Amino acid sequence: MNVTKLKFRAEMKVNMIQITIKDQEFSYDLTALAQAFFPEKKCVVREEEAWRGRDGYTVCWEIDGERVFEHFEPSPYTRNTVKRKVYDLLSRYLEKELPWGTLTGVRPAKIPLRMLTEGMPEEEIDRVLREEYRCSREKSALVLDVAKREYAITSGIDHENSFCLYIGIPFCPSICAYCSFSSYPAGKYEKWMDAYLDALEQELSYVAKTFAGKKLQAVYIGGGTPTALRDLAFARLLDMVDRYLPMEDVAEYTVEAGRPDSISEEKLQGMKAHRVSRISINPQSMKQHTLDLLGRKHSVEDVKRVYARARELGFDNINMDLIVGLPEETSADFKRTLEEIVRMEPDSVTVHTLVIKRASQMRRDQMEQSGRRKEGRGTEGWRAKGRRTETGQEEERCAETMREENHYIEAMQDEAGAFLREHGYGPYYMYRQKNKALTTRNTNQENVAYAKPGKECLYNIVIMEELETVLALGSGGSTKIVFHGENRLERVENVKNVEQYIERIDEMIRRKQKFLPVKT
Repeated sequence: MNVTKLKFRAEMKVNMIQITIKDQEFSYDLTALAQAFFPEKKCVVREEEAWRGRDGYTVCWEIDGERVFEHFEPSPYTRNTVKRKVYDLLSRYLEKELPWGTLTGVRPAKIPLRMLTEGMPEEEIDRVLREEYRCSREKSALVLDVAKREYAITSGIDHENSFCLYIGIPFCPSICAYCSFSSYPAGKYEKWMDAYLDALEQELSYVAKTFAGKKLQAVYIGGGTPTALRDLAFARLLDMVDRYLPMEDVAEYTVEAGRPDSISEEKLQGMKAHRVSRISINPQSMKQHTLDLLGRKHSVEDVKRVYARARELGFDNINMDLIVGLPEETSADFKRTLEEIVRMEPDSVTVHTLVIKRASQMRRDQMEQSGRRKEGRGTEGWRAKGRRTETGQEEERCAETMREENHYIEAMQDEAGAFLREHGYGPYYMYRQKNKALTTRNTNQENVAYAKPGKECLYNIVIMEELETVLALGSGGSTKIVFHGENRLERVENVKNVEQYIERIDEMIRRKQKFLPVKT
């Protein structure tokens, strides 16, 4: 191997964690833990063949080429005992604790919810979260509050004989800079809308035949932005839902109207006539400069106007989404947004954290800017210069920026939670973003929905805690089929591309039929 390649490998190793393990049994969990401690570093996992015959579990960590520890966990060991020991060793080495401890999954409320279902006292659940999972006092209190509310809402439901339905509409008036969903600009794709609804109708017909006799708990029409459909197409969608589904007994019917520039008087009137019980009007920010930066084609006044009109028409369960950490926003800006939103008195407020994912325009812009910087420096910039490379300096600056952003976002989350609680909102549903190495603004923080009593979204709880089967229709839909009594969940994916979804709709239905055959 030539000298240049050796130097390149040495540079890469500076920003890398290598985990050597007995086998792949806990590879995913240990990688997630590494990325929680080191979101700015790449993580590589390798197996050590010499350890495979050992009784017990061996794991070795190297950080930036330095061996930090090697630990042997004797049998009988579990995922939690291995993760907890590794966490403790890293925590002591780094003199750092993670707010969520060893809980690295996207659904932290699932554990306390299960404990509540099993009858465990709240004090004992708090002890387990803090001592066995190493959660901080604050995060334990938050996730337990969420689980208690979820339990109160869902404990009387016969999940085995119920299901929920998601209908995805992948069109938007414009694509926000942070968006990584499979969304398509409505103006450009208007010619596909009728064919898309034709395909949806076939899936709805399949659902009607397959789930006859089962209770439909909740319907959620999301996207994209469902109201980006033309008025007539949107009316057709609502008609189809009523025609194929047993809506008379549905506990909750949500339409994520989302963007105020897509919500017409006709659509509001149509949703009211079709007994839609819950809608979202999502500003994300109440600062006009931010909306312009994101490419959202509406004003702050549009948000207020559409919200007021929805109230006039009698909508009594309105959610509003906000995002912490938007470009060029300060903590004072976010605080003003919160204050304006609470003055409007929506029934629920969901506080998201900005994560710049690979598929978003924001991430593509980042990569393009990074590429230009590298090209301007020339190839010498990637080679060793003294004890530290320019690449290493950039990575250090990136890591410091991420730490600053994480601190800001965490502080804003805490402040938002306290502020909303003061105004009568309580947390009822949450999930966490997954970390990916070297992705800026990826905080691994939680997204939390707060609601006034009785205004929680049942669908959100069911889908997040995987309590019952959720059928997902439309392009990009991800169906989750729960097999009660088997501790098994099967996912069935629809293709994301709109044209492919339309052309292959028969295949999309056959994928579901493999697990859910049509009743005869």
